[in-house]
Amino acid sequence: MKKVAVIGGGFAGLTAAAELASAGAKVTLFEKSPTLGGKAQVVTADGVTLDTGPTLLTLPDVVRGVFARIHASDLLPKFTRLSLQARYSWADGRTFDCHEALDATAKSAEQFGAKESAGIRSFYAEAEKTFRAAGEPYLEAPFEGMPEFLARVFKKQGATGLINGMQLSTLDSLAKRHFHSPQLRQFANRFATYAGASPYRATAAFALIPHIERALGVHHVEGGMGALVTALARALERLGVVLRLGETATWVEKKSELIAGPPGGESPFDAVVVNADPFSNEPLGTRPLAMSGYVALLQTTRRLPLAHHHVVFGNDYVREFDELFSGQVPSDPTIYFCHPAATDASMAPEGRSGVFAMVNAPAMRTSGEVEAWSEHARVLREKCIATLKKVVPVDDVQFIAERTPVDLAQRGAPGGSIYGFLPHGKFGPFERPKIRSSTRGVFFAGGSTHPGGGVPMVMLSGHFAATLALKEVTFGGPS
Repeated sequence: MKKVAVIGGGFAGLTAAAELASAGAKVTLFEKSPTLGGKAQVVTADGVTLDTGPTLLTLPDVVRGVFARIHASDLLPKFTRLSLQARYSWADGRTFDCHEALDATAKSAEQFGAKESAGIRSFYAEAEKTFRAAGEPYLEAPFEGMPEFLARVFKKQGATGLINGMQLSTLDSLAKRHFHSPQLRQFANRFATYAGASPYRATAAFALIPHIERALGVHHVEGGMGALVTALARALERLGVVLRLGETATWVEKKSELIAGPPGGESPFDAVVVNADPFSNEPLGTRPLAMSGYVALLQTTRRLPLAHHHVVFGNDYVREFDELFSGQVPSDPTIYFCHPAATDASMAPEGRSGVFAMVNAPAMRTSGEVEAWSEHARVLREKCIATLKKVVPVDDVQFIAERTPVDLAQRGAPGGSIYGFLPHGKFGPFERPKIRSSTRGVFFAGGSTHPGGGVPMVMLSGHFAATLALKEVTFGGPS
């Protein structure tokens, strides 16, 4: 029986550990925190339950596939598919509703101009072409290099797919081709933030995200993302994975042997999967990092007429990203609200609501920025509460808890960056740290590695890491 160490218990580490154990490996998972889930933690107060990390699920079949492979489909929480995927609003009082049904989305866009309905249709059509040409090949196998990736593109799309991929510009340029109104350009540009990037510097390939959401749905996990963590933890126990919580483990290669574990408790393993950011041990300021975020958890004493996902845009998106990537907290930030009780009554007592509020924030570049976050948090907390009161008629908003870049950094995120690697530039997504490390038998998994951030993506990363590790320890060499 092959012995494998998994260092880190986020979604990628949990997935890798489960798939390795299901395939017959003897797996030990080390997690430095007392709880599993990584950034996907949960806060419960007065009966209100709120996630502190990811709040929506796309690509549900990726998650279902993981649970099927580990024979744990019976543990999987219920997914609810949202017909109204998100509501967007601006200071002038106008709102735009993004539905799963394209006709309804196009109808909502008409208020911004006679041509915007057609713009919605053409935008989603191009987003689908981008997904077919680049997204599918990117997600179907570990990225081991451009030649293998281009071969997959050519197999699916031929020379046309290769040419179209080379012609991709920025996401903002794509938005300008399809929309005349600044509001709908903001809507399209927002999808770069799913990778912690700026739409003015990130590739238009990120348009595949809205296509995925429309085609495959935006889903809520019953009980929140914490329920998905719990389900994976139960699966690990069923599979006999040894869980060592509260232990900070490292790995090292000694005379061609892999040694992993906490100081003084190391032991040899045949392979190691590291669910940690590859940049976490680098000094701050060594490289540009994807954005961080500030989160405020709020509750109200009445059930709010608030959509499950609601985004309130700032007035100047260009300035907002200029500030973010120059290290400043945005002066007029876009705020994302998640109101899970709109879909799932179990998330809050009857007649009450819990609200997750998030503001994009810069990753920290120096240790001196840590102290500044006490004041930044106070300002952003007040802005989140004031904005919520403008969006819905509510006077009583109570603060529960918050998460800042400092908290993320304490969990191992470099500079508090949620996604670590910053995928700016036309080929940015392909420059991510690879899953296979330069050390034989060691593999990385998580949001900074291929294929990127988001729950299904990091679970796919864990699946790829487990697949590569199993091939290497079974057959004695790279797959």
